[in-house]
Amino acid sequence: MKFHAPVVAKSGFRSRFAGVALALATLATGWSGAASAEPSQDLLTKLNELNKKVEQLSQTINAAQADFDNKMRVLAEADAKQEQDLAALEGAKVRLADYQRGVDKIAAAVYMGGRADAATAILTSASPARLIDRLSVQRVMAVQASGQMQGFRQSIQEIQISEAASAKSAAEARAAADAAASIRAGLQKQQAELKVQLAAVADEAALTAQPSAVLAAMGIVAPMPTVGVNGLVPNARRLMQYIMTTYPGVRSIGGVRADPLPDHPSGRALDIMIGSDMGLGDAINADIQSQAARFGVSYTMWRVAAHFDHVHITVN
Repeated sequence: MKFHAPVVAKSGFRSRFAGVALALATLATGWSGAASAEPSQDLLTKLNELNKKVEQLSQTINAAQADFDNKMRVLAEADAKQEQDLAALEGAKVRLADYQRGVDKIAAAVYMGGRADAATAILTSASPARLIDRLSVQRVMAVQASGQMQGFRQSIQEIQISEAASAKSAAEARAAADAAASIRAGLQKQQAELKVQLAAVADEAALTAQPSAVLAAMGIVAPMPTVGVNGLVPNARRLMQYIMTTYPGVRSIGGVRADPLPDHPSGRALDIMIGSDMGLGDAINADIQSQAARFGVSYTMWRVAAHFDHVHITVN
């Protein structure tokens, strides 16, 4: 698997920074001479300050996330209410149209059968009793039809008012959710910037300290073997320190050596030997790919021919 560098930020820093801070704290008291101790103490102080800022910002982001989740819940409820009102409005319109068609059919039938006014009823009725019955039926039908039509129209007006209110509520909820999302995004951007600063300080600490001393201070008794360290370019050296302090399970690291390709001879390539631990190789490869911009990674090679026991990394 050959990888060409994307630009992706990494978020899992806390354990590594805690280890580097511990290492520097141990070394700052053990190194001899003010020239060595003071810079390390400055780095330790800076690391601690940045860590505190990241922790505080993380708490703020958690609160912003909870606020965002709550506003999204309100928005979902408002959207559901608006959908219900729209469905009720459409249903009322359908019922009114159906009833109107029924009334129209009755009116057409009456028209085809002759006029339905009182004068016509008087002239065509066979007896006074039938006249009264006929007029009563016509009056009842007219009153019922008029009342029901008026009721349908009143219902539609009420539903329209409710739908307009729910639409307004949904728009306000959506605006609130958008604002919460914007606040959350701004905080996450600040967090990412702080982590970049934290990573830079940790890298500086790793380059300043002696690798074996850093590993010993972190509880790693036997530093991993390295070959061809002299002549590595700065990006490769920074990456090597990161691997050593982050992945103690690595068997060894190879750097400068003779090779037909220019990567190793130029000091721009590292071979991270992992033996048969494929899971460790997968983790390292994914981690370095996600931090390609930070370390200036050009490409990685892993799980391809001749690269099943080590991860090859070439930097700029």
